[in-house]
Amino acid sequence: MTGKIDSNLNLEAGMNQMAFEKWSGFYIPGISPKETMGFSVVRMNSEADARCLFEGSISESYSHFVEQAVCNLPLYAMKGFDTPKSLVSVVQEIRKEYGSKGMELKFYLQIDSGIKENFSDDSVAAAFSLLGSGEFLGVCFKGVDFLCDPKKYNRFIYSVKRHNQKVKIDFSLFEEMKTIDDQVIQKVVPNEVVGNSLFDADFFLANKSFLAEQGIAAIFTPDNFRLAGSELLNRMRILRDSGVEVKVGSGNYLFHGINLSDFAESL
Repeated sequence: MTGKIDSNLNLEAGMNQMAFEKWSGFYIPGISPKETMGFSVVRMNSEADARCLFEGSISESYSHFVEQAVCNLPLYAMKGFDTPKSLVSVVQEIRKEYGSKGMELKFYLQIDSGIKENFSDDSVAAAFSLLGSGEFLGVCFKGVDFLCDPKKYNRFIYSVKRHNQKVKIDFSLFEEMKTIDDQVIQKVVPNEVVGNSLFDADFFLANKSFLAEQGIAAIFTPDNFRLAGSELLNRMRILRDSGVEVKVGSGNYLFHGINLSDFAESL
């Protein structure tokens, strides 16, 4: 694949405002990402809800001429399905639909440590079933609790690695982090890390030697690009010049509206 690649598309917020309004029934200017995600958890009640959410984000990426998108599918989407097999069927259908249009889709199962529904017995069992389906590259972890105490999630981490799947850590939080395990990258040894702020970039720079030695890619999304601008780009270039593979992804297009090509070309 040598075409335009979106390395981190969040299916819960990768669409434009009009698509979100169609799915949710409302859009309040200035609503925070955290509030929106909280609403999405409550709103997800059927297979049709999940499909509409996924396709809203994927179609937005497709409209920007992306040829390959790596999508983060939230585990809480299981609320809309009777069985993991049903969700897998939808993933396969969407993959086939967009594949016929020339767009390759890959999926991570996103587990947000801040969403309590993700850790019920049923959700945990569903997560392992989904990961065993062969449709997911691995797990994308996010949330303050994971970043502060990753060992609590060793069951997931070990299982994923044992089955030669990937681990991605999303550092791009929607709330200010007061504490973080400064050894989280060394403890987890992920395949990829995701960030969108100067805080994230500085944390990656502090670990740049380890990232380069372990072949851990750093993915940046433009969620805070209007605020961080050239300072973020400078940090991304330093990482790249230090031997770290640097990628770009659209992240949460709903909140920034920045074309992925414009972001990539700035780098």
